[in-house]
Amino acid sequence: MNRNTLLWIIIGIAVIALLAIPKLFCSTDNKPMNAGKPGGPQPPTKVGIYIVKKQDLITTIQSVGNILAEEEVELRSEAQGKVIKINFNEGDEVKSGQVLVKINDADLQAQLTKAIANKKLKEETEQRNKQLLTKGGISQETYDMSSTDLSSAIADIELLREQIKKTEVIAPFDGFIGLRSISVGSFVNNTNLIARLQSIKHVKIEFSVPEKYSSQLLKGNDIAFRVEGQNTDFHAKIYAIEPKVDPVSRNILVRAICENSGRKLLPGAFAKVSVTLQNNPDALMIPTQSVVPILKGNKVFLVKGDSVIDQKIEIGTRNDLNVEVTKGLKEGDSVIVQGVIQMRSGVKVKVSGK
Repeated sequence: MNRNTLLWIIIGIAVIALLAIPKLFCSTDNKPMNAGKPGGPQPPTKVGIYIVKKQDLITTIQSVGNILAEEEVELRSEAQGKVIKINFNEGDEVKSGQVLVKINDADLQAQLTKAIANKKLKEETEQRNKQLLTKGGISQETYDMSSTDLSSAIADIELLREQIKKTEVIAPFDGFIGLRSISVGSFVNNTNLIARLQSIKHVKIEFSVPEKYSSQLLKGNDIAFRVEGQNTDFHAKIYAIEPKVDPVSRNILVRAICENSGRKLLPGAFAKVSVTLQNNPDALMIPTQSVVPILKGNKVFLVKGDSVIDQKIEIGTRNDLNVEVTKGLKEGDSVIVQGVIQMRSGVKVKVSGK
């Protein structure tokens, strides 16, 4: 190969190399290749927001409970013996003070008769000794003994009369008596159940609520409840709150009272209870999906200008759609509700619809 030929080959290679260099730095559409590279300007993320405003919040919780009689007692005899009379019919309404059952007291009556005769004798002796004492016929000690004997005789009579009273089972209050467990001729003592007596002109509703609501429970608060077989709401007022949290369930026991006209509510029935705790007209409520759980609480993302910041919050009452914010937000704040998963502090955003 001669020198001229070699020179032309070198010149050709150089020309081809010069033509290829621009293509290495340009894309196929003649745009610089570094356009759109990671690290370059990114378009703002579109988000949906909720403007925080004050709302009327009615806090209502659901619970379950039981219907109780206003007053209930198991009737038992204080004395033991044979039943000689039953003065009630099962299911009857009885009055306070009514004698329901009579136990045989013949032996006690005989002892009472004897004690009364003994008392009369002691009274006569005491009167004679009193006259003799004034005349100096007996000593003071002798008179004192006769006076003590009289007092003892009087006490014996009072004791027997109390024992005779115990042979009568008396209704302690007005109410309805249940099914009896004895018959005339039965031998009973204080372990035998005679019947149950219940006052149900009013009924109690016993239920429990979580301890976190303890500060909102007040005597006089209204509750609504339903029972099986009744297609209407009943209403009651809280009259007593247990001043202790159950250490196992962490609940507080509550009782309310309800008028029971027509005896529609029966003790022992199951009740579905709805409790209205408070009405807050200035509550700040936000959609549940905007709240992000974190290690020590919760946070939300706020739009400030064209950027995002995260804000720690404290929450209160929840419902199906919204949650109450008790600390961390103010009225007018813009809370992100769409695109929350991709958010982090400092991200540039554009609000949808703007």
